[in-house]
This record gives sequence, C-alpha cells and structure tokens, in this order.
Amino acid sequence: MELTIRIITYAIIVLSYGFSLWMSILNYKNRNADIPEEVNDIYDTEAYEKWHAYYMKNFRFGLLTRTINTVLFILLLAVGYFPFINKIAENSSSSQQLQVLIFIGLYYVISYVIGIFTSYYSTFTIEEEFGFNKATKSTFVKDKIRGLILTIMLGGGILMGFTALYFEVREMFFVYGMLSSIVFIFLSSILYVKLIVPMFNKLKPLEESTLKTKIEDFAKSVGYEIKKISIMDASKRSTKLNAYFTGFGRFKQVVLYDTLVEKCSEEEVVAVLAHEIGHNKHKHMWTGLIESILMVALYLGLLLLLLENPVFSKAFGFTETNFGFAVILFTVLITPIMIPISFLSAYISRKHEYQADHYAASHYSKEHMESSLKVLTRENFSNLTPHPLFVQMNYSHPPTVSRIRAIRKIEKK
Repeated sequence: MELTIRIITYAIIVLSYGFSLWMSILNYKNRNADIPEEVNDIYDTEAYEKWHAYYMKNFRFGLLTRTINTVLFILLLAVGYFPFINKIAENSSSSQQLQVLIFIGLYYVISYVIGIFTSYYSTFTIEEEFGFNKATKSTFVKDKIRGLILTIMLGGGILMGFTALYFEVREMFFVYGMLSSIVFIFLSSILYVKLIVPMFNKLKPLEESTLKTKIEDFAKSVGYEIKKISIMDASKRSTKLNAYFTGFGRFKQVVLYDTLVEKCSEEEVVAVLAHEIGHNKHKHMWTGLIESILMVALYLGLLLLLLENPVFSKAFGFTETNFGFAVILFTVLITPIMIPISFLSAYISRKHEYQADHYAASHYSKEHMESSLKVLTRENFSNLTPHPLFVQMNYSHPPTVSRIRAIRKIEKK
C-alpha cells in the first residue's frame, strides 16, 4: 500500500508538470497567430516584435523554474529530506505546534531561497531589459524582508492555529477550521488595504482635480457612494497598470495605480472605475467570497483525509501521521483536483468581467471602455492571440479582442 501511495504521488507530480508544460507550449506556439482586426492597432510592428521577444524569454524562464522546482521536490521526497527535518523539529521543541512550524519552515526556506534568485532574475534581467522594471535593488531587498516577516507572522500564525485546532478538537477540526477560515477571509478583505498594502506601497488620497470630480459625478449618477479613492505608488516597481476595489460597506475603497492615472486619459480612468463599480453592482465580491469558502471546504476536506490516514505519511518514511508533511503533500495531491475547478472558476471570472464591461460601457462610455482596454493591454504587454484552450483553463479575464467584440455589441442606455 505504501509503495502504491509513493508511485501515485510521483505520478501526480510528473503528470501535473506535464499538463502544465503542454498548456504553456500550446499557448506559446499560438503567439504567431494572425492578430484580429479589432486589436491590430494596439502594437506597432516594432512593439509587437518586442512583445515576441519578451514573451519568448518569459516562456523559457518559466519552463526552467517549473522544471527545477518539480525535480527538486521529487528529490526531496526520494532522499528522505522530510523525515530528516522532522527529527530536527522534534529535537528543537516539545510543543507540537512549534514542531510543525519548524518543519514547514525548514522546507519553506528552500523554496524561498530559490524564489529570491528567480524573482531577482525576472525583475532585473527580463523586466529591466524590456523597460518595465522601476524597482531598485534596495526596494527589492526591502520587499523580500517585509514579505518574509509577513509570511512568518501571518502564515506561521495560521499554521499554528490550524495545528492547535487539529490536536485540541480533532473530531470538530473541519467545523472549527471552516469557521476560522470564514472569519479570516472577511477580515482580509476589509483590512488588506489598511494593513498589508502600506507595508509595500504608499497610498495617498486622490487630490481635488477634474479627475476626482468626474469620478464622483459618475458614481453619483449611478447611485454608488465611494468612501475613499487612493493613489498607489506602483510606479516605484513597475510601469504596468491596474486598479481595484476592496472591502465592504463603509470599508469600501478604490485604489488606482499612479501608472494608470499617468498613462490613461481621465475618461479612460473613469471607464476603468466604472468597470470596477460594475463588479460591485453585480455583487461579484460576494460571489468571490462564496467561491473562496467552498474552496476552503475542499482544502480542509482533503487535508483531513491525509491527516486521518497514516499511510500517506508512512509511505515517505514517517512512523505515523505527520501534520506538517500532510500539509505539504496536500499541495501535491490537490493539483489534479484543481484542473476542473480552475476551469470552472476561470469561466465564472471571465463571465463577471464581461458583465462589468457591459456595465461600464452601457452606463458610461463604450468608446472609453474600449480605449482603456487597449491602453491596459499595450502598457501591460498582454498577449493578443492566446490559445483558446489556455484561455479556458487559465484566464480570469477574457482576451482583449473578446472583450472589445462584446462591448461593440452593446447598445448604450
């Protein structure tokens, strides 16, 4: 039985890698497809050649890092690294919670170190070469330190909390785990901009201006109250554009990247904002929360299965169920289950984007919604011809051409 578990685990790792590789190659080969007429004005010839080079480098680098991570994990399983670090954890503390924390930490440090090198290369070689990177090495180091502290405090706290729940209320672990997760999800949506974002970026209120007046006028015209509009200094790291809503009720807040305000006209910024209001009007944030809660239920169910069946831990050198290893093994076994779930989740997300586009185009401006999409696509160096299957599996937003076609069919109110 234990041999069977090992074979199945290795097979899942290899097949998951193979599936991901196949999807990436499929999408990569489609880069030379004819550009649809609706989006053929986004890049000029020189810019499109630059995009090809950028896409090629990212594809090759992504393939290399994915291969390294897969081979490394298989090696760690095969050489008995996990039982080895478990002995270190057991000798370091008599507390079960601390043992799990140390165990996971000794595994995490490997991926963290690899992540530093890959992130550095991506930022200061690829992104730098194509003019997207604005981060200094000092900013990079500070981000990594802050990220590590946040991971230790937040991730470590969550891990210790779930460990304590399992050992203290074992029979009710699923119930208490679900309740705790729901509370955490709600608090995260409310406090993210207030606590997490300021660790990495500065937020300042949108100053009195014609842009602010246009935003407020539009919001008032559709009966939507905006409590706070903030500008985030995204330009200190990248030239890419974005905007988002966060929070609920009186905690609602709009965050605009300073790069968005810089690169888009005021009307295009309002169109982007109208799109975000459309998400709120359609209650997509609530749908997203429900999806998150359902996903947590699935995660906890699979984790509990691994915890309650010692054979999974014993197959890799443990004498009994090991909580920390069950968490790590969970990340492997969840992969094939996530394929159909990701397909459905991406479909729902794309549907929401169409609805938000429809809202912005019908309540504000079709022309400015379309032009804002083109600016976002050009400045973010997005793919104009992704493979349809890759889109179905991985795209949370429809391709630009599909969104523009849908917008052009809308009759403005």
